[in-house]
Amino acid sequence: MIVPLRKGRSFTEADVRDNAKVVLISGELARLYFAGEEPLGQRLVAGQLGRESYEIIGVVGDVRHRGLDSGLRQTIYFPSLRLGYANLVIRTTNDPVSLAAAVRREVAAIDPNQPVANIKTMERWVSESVAQPRFRTLLLGIFSAVALILSVVGIYGVMAYAVSQRTREIGIRLALGAQTGAVLKLALGQGMKLAGLGVAIGLLASLALTRLMKNLLFGVSATDPLTFAVIALLLTGVALVACYFPARKATKIDPLSALRRE
Repeated sequence: MIVPLRKGRSFTEADVRDNAKVVLISGELARLYFAGEEPLGQRLVAGQLGRESYEIIGVVGDVRHRGLDSGLRQTIYFPSLRLGYANLVIRTTNDPVSLAAAVRREVAAIDPNQPVANIKTMERWVSESVAQPRFRTLLLGIFSAVALILSVVGIYGVMAYAVSQRTREIGIRLALGAQTGAVLKLALGQGMKLAGLGVAIGLLASLALTRLMKNLLFGVSATDPLTFAVIALLLTGVALVACYFPARKATKIDPLSALRRE
């Protein structure tokens, strides 16, 4: 399972064969019950096996058994096969699906009455465990993309309209000798002020609503600074591109045509 050994030793073949009274514990259990102490060498009583005393020989990494959105569990690993049932995990370099029939045959040879069910590859187990989060993320991604496209279209439309409303003013500025760079800066400045205000309001609203997103995230904080910074830069960049084309168009206004239209 590639669960990392953090401290101590793992089970040996002799431990499994002799049902040795030793256990491995997860890091979460060690942090909860042995804070500031050395867990190795200490003993604990396991009620699953008749309240027998077991020596802790190692601390291993934590595993999220029920899914990425489930909390860490305090876990004890036994070298015993006397727990009543077992999940058998087989590592192979061949196609794992091809081993299903052989596994059923070997189990039946040991105990014909032992049921073997729910055989899946590890890839399928993991994929099914994240199916719902993946679907929610896909939907959020689609909605976000649509919102981004609408924002680009909206910003472009507003800026184009704003430039058209200022055609006479821009024509007079150009007629009086204003440089195209100054006109471009004027139009871009107006649009970016509005875009910056919108991004600031959006960031504040996002920070206020992060508690609704906590259950949808794994391995990243709902207030992750990098995520907020990247999204703010992305939206600012989109606004800049959307503002540029109307502003560029404004620099090409013929002063005489603009004044004549007005």
